[in-house]
Amino acid sequence: MRRPSEGLPYLSAALNAHPEIPDYWLGYLEALFQSGQIDAATQALTLGRQHGLSGAAVEEFASRLLPKGPPPVAPDSAAPRTPAPSFSPASRAATAAQPSNQAAREPRAARRRHARALRRQDDALLAVRPQDDALLALVGQRRFAEGRLLARSMTERFPEHGLGWKILGALLWAEGCADEAMIAMHTSTRLMPQDAEAHSNLGMSFAAMKRFDEAEAWLRKALAIDPTFAAAHYRLGMYYELQARYAEAEASFRAAIALRSDSLSTDDEQGYSNLLYVTSHNPNIDAAALFAEHCVVGDIFEADLRASRPRHPNVPDAERCLQVGFVSGDFRDHSVATFLEPVVKRLARRPTLELHAYSNHAAEDRVTGRLRGHLKHWNPISTLSDIDLTRRIIADRIDILIDLSGHTALNRLRVFARKPAPIQAGWLGYPATTGLQAMDYYLADRHWLPPGKFDRLFTEKLAYLPDRWAFEPHATAPAVSTLPALESGRLTFGSFHRLGKINASTIHLWSRLLIALPQAAMLVAGISLDEQQNPLREQFAAQGIPPERLQFHGRCNMDEYLALHHQVDIGLDTHPYAGATTTMHSLSMGVPTLTVAGATSTARAGAGILGQVGLDGFIAADAAGFVAKGLYWAHHLDELALVRAGLRMRLQQSPSGQPDLIAAHLEGALRHMWRRWCAGLPAESFDSVAGA
Repeated sequence: MRRPSEGLPYLSAALNAHPEIPDYWLGYLEALFQSGQIDAATQALTLGRQHGLSGAAVEEFASRLLPKGPPPVAPDSAAPRTPAPSFSPASRAATAAQPSNQAAREPRAARRRHARALRRQDDALLAVRPQDDALLALVGQRRFAEGRLLARSMTERFPEHGLGWKILGALLWAEGCADEAMIAMHTSTRLMPQDAEAHSNLGMSFAAMKRFDEAEAWLRKALAIDPTFAAAHYRLGMYYELQARYAEAEASFRAAIALRSDSLSTDDEQGYSNLLYVTSHNPNIDAAALFAEHCVVGDIFEADLRASRPRHPNVPDAERCLQVGFVSGDFRDHSVATFLEPVVKRLARRPTLELHAYSNHAAEDRVTGRLRGHLKHWNPISTLSDIDLTRRIIADRIDILIDLSGHTALNRLRVFARKPAPIQAGWLGYPATTGLQAMDYYLADRHWLPPGKFDRLFTEKLAYLPDRWAFEPHATAPAVSTLPALESGRLTFGSFHRLGKINASTIHLWSRLLIALPQAAMLVAGISLDEQQNPLREQFAAQGIPPERLQFHGRCNMDEYLALHHQVDIGLDTHPYAGATTTMHSLSMGVPTLTVAGATSTARAGAGILGQVGLDGFIAADAAGFVAKGLYWAHHLDELALVRAGLRMRLQQSPSGQPDLIAAHLEGALRHMWRRWCAGLPAESFDSVAGA
């Protein structure tokens, strides 16, 4: 293409990789010559001859270096001087020992073959380059279905070209076609051995499959290729996060953020949210510092968007039917849907509201099907860019837009940062602030976030419902059993939390109670793998709790999971990220949870739930109180048995057990927000009134 200076780095890389191949020397020398770097070409030729480069083609090139006038192409003034390549001793020895190849013995035929090969490569490059540009454009526009078709076509037309395989693998993985995606990703790493992104993608896929040893190898290779590749650091952080190694995940996310460019990439957005999520599990960060971290991220998400926020065309009629949108990646078998469904199926019947769902997950299940039946307008958005989604929400004339994700997976907070709706609120998915100034409200309750104590930890104003959610016990839940300790004579504590919440601080807290009650046992459910159970056994042992006092149970279906509560007298909460869904299910099975009411919103989740059902006797202020309350119940088993027998009924009679009540108050809260906006008033914290 007569662009020799652009070719030099590639020719140099080829020569460094295989200095034994004379044609690589000749290509490198020719590029130096054509770019006008005669001195560098002379030095490279001398070095090549010292290491065995010879033959008629070499001598012919040497004759062209003699001063016979200007080179055939004018020097490229923009090209930097290119130093001669350097080789390891082993490579030099291999070059010196390599006999001359056919090109050296038969220069004319070899050069003709070489020229034909170069022409074929150039033709292929010219043909595939527009395809590369088109493919990258489709991905950038989130037109993933079209991108997948083009990527597949490229792998068929240009099977030795890596980009098509790399993008095909990523898109197939996103669609859930794991086996085919892995083949494509492996192919891309073979064809692009120096592409850090291809190796990073493959490593993350292995991590998602819980094949952690293979995942780490590929991620480490990506970082070896390019230590400054931020996306590989992000994915290494996700690899740690999937294993609940949150301290290491936090370090990797911070390393990635330190490398990011001025512009905010999709990896940056996800990485910042992941950082906040894992930091929320860190027992060594206080409430003020955690809030400050959220505000920093919120400012980063909003900084480049504030000036371009739209003027809202919504009609400011305070009493008209409201268009309410819910944005989530969890309209499926997920804890968010557990709490959302009892409310929206009642709101859907209200003539004053029209509900819209914006679903950011490509897959659907039976829960998705039920939710689609409740929400009048269903919008799949996983393929929409932030700009396109913003336009969609504005076109739908959404009055109040509710985020159900916060800084969890599949969030669209950058869309909320654009302020596509006049009123925006957070609910359910993330028990903390988003840090965004564009968010007006957060839906909470007074037991969880006592007024005046948590306002300073939210950029949003707090809108108080009777309870922050509604909960319906599982349809096939078994009956509540009698208290196991009455038969066994000893307490059995239980944990149904995910592994990421069971940190060293939590194990230390639990162990203090177990030491104080040497006859008590502990059931840890939901931890399936030996490589996850064994470190927990070791951590308990380091605290003085022998393995025989622990019983582990793997993940199981809902009926078996609920039945496990028949073996548990009291659940133990985690700290500083307390349980929520697990605590509600335990209450429905008659099992109260012992918790410490911490200083952050995440650490108060358990206290809020227990306060709603009048179980203040299980809420401790600190670790000493946690042990003291555990000891009290160990010596008052008859009283504990009465709590167990009446707990399911108590839950059903609490605000969370009355979905009609929560729906009525949510409707009233939305109307109050809207009336303030119509009156030109700013957001304020308030208590909801049913049907207000």
